[in-house]
Amino acid sequence: MSALRLPRTVLEGSFQQLRECGAGRAECVVYWCASLDQPGLLNRVAHPVHQAGYGGYEVDSAWVTEFFLDLRRARETVRVQVHTHPREAGHSGIDDSFSLVPATGFLSLVIPAFATGPAGLAGTAMVRMQPDGTWAPADPEEEFCLE
Repeated sequence: MSALRLPRTVLEGSFQQLRECGAGRAECVVYWCASLDQPGLLNRVAHPVHQAGYGGYEVDSAWVTEFFLDLRRARETVRVQVHTHPREAGHSGIDDSFSLVPATGFLSLVIPAFATGPAGLAGTAMVRMQPDGTWAPADPEEEFCLE
């Protein structure tokens, strides 16, 4: 499997959105999307309507429904769920249970310190959904090719 191409504009735009939304006090989430014609190129950041606090977030279910309809119309897919944690990065039990896309190969990236550090993959934690629905560690440095 080849690495997903991650443009710096997507990475930096994600950090900006996560910082603005969470304000160093609350978790935030974004989704990295790709065209069905180029599923290996992450080309868009989607920021859902959600409620968040220091230790978690909940995405609005009506927003999710509309988002999936929009993805279908635009011939896009979500490849990665990206969210913040207050301190160190790690995939919690709640994260394990509430993935946007419960499908084999889906990636979930967790950024520490509410994304207040430098925009990059250092200190992040990532997991990949397995065929049986469990999550296995994945190395962000291997999964993404920064461009």
